[in-house]
Amino acid sequence: MNSSAHQPAPGFSKRRLLFAATALASVLVVLIGLVAHFAKPLLAGPALTTLVVQGDLQHVTPEAVRAAVLPALGKGFFSTNVDAVKAAVQSVPWVASVAVRRGWPHTLYIGVTEEVPVARWNGSGLVDAQGRVFVRSHNTDYARLPALAGPEGSAQDVLAEYNTFAALLAPRGLAIMQLTVDARGAASVQLSDGIEVRLGREAAEQRLARFAAIALPTLGAHLAAVAYVDMRYTNGFAVGWKTTPPDSAAKRGEVRSNV
Repeated sequence: MNSSAHQPAPGFSKRRLLFAATALASVLVVLIGLVAHFAKPLLAGPALTTLVVQGDLQHVTPEAVRAAVLPALGKGFFSTNVDAVKAAVQSVPWVASVAVRRGWPHTLYIGVTEEVPVARWNGSGLVDAQGRVFVRSHNTDYARLPALAGPEGSAQDVLAEYNTFAALLAPRGLAIMQLTVDARGAASVQLSDGIEVRLGREAAEQRLARFAAIALPTLGAHLAAVAYVDMRYTNGFAVGWKTTPPDSAAKRGEVRSNV
C-alpha cells in the first residue's frame, strides 16, 4: 500500500503553519495591549489627591499654587514629574524658590520661599537681591525702598552700581534714595537729605568718593541749601542752590556755583 496518499501536501502544511503563527501573533498583541492597559495605572502609582503648601507666605496664595500645579500633575504618585511641578510653581508671581516632594501614598508637598524686594524699578517694578524684576506693583508699602531707574533690561547692573555707591556712602551716614542711569549710561543719585549728586558716565564711583571726601566737608553747614552737586568736573565741582548761595560759601572760591 502506498503510504504517500496519507501525507498532507507540502503547500497545505505551510498554510497551516502560517495561519497558526498569525493567530499566535494576534493573540500576543492583544495580550500585550491588555497588560499595558491594566499595568499602566499600577505603574503610575496611587493618585495624588492632597496638596500641602508650606512656607511663610504673604503674597503667594495656596490657590495660586494649586492652579499652577494641576496641569503639571501626572496620573499617579510615580508618574508625576517633580521638576515639571517645580517649574510650574516657579512661574507664580512672588515665588523665589520652590521645593517639591511626594509623600506616600497620596500627598504632594510644595515648599515656597517668597521674593524679598530690595528696591523699586522704573516706578512700578520690584527688584530682588539678584537684580531680577519679579513683579509690577504700585503698593505704597514699598515706597521706603530705594528707587532705581534705567533702560529696560539693565536692572541687575543698576542694582550692582547702587550697592557699590551705598557701601561707599554708608560710613559717612549717607543713604541713597534714588539712583538713575540714563540711556547713555550717565548716573546720578539722590541722597536721603534731598541732594542730587550728578556723576556722569565715567568714573562714577571715584566721583562719588570725591563728593564724600571733598564736597561734603567744603559745603559743611550749607548742605540744607544745596539742590545738587555736579561732580563731572576734573578739578572741582559745581553746586546748584535751592536759594541764593550763602556768602561764606561763595567767598571761599572752592566751588563753582550754578543756579
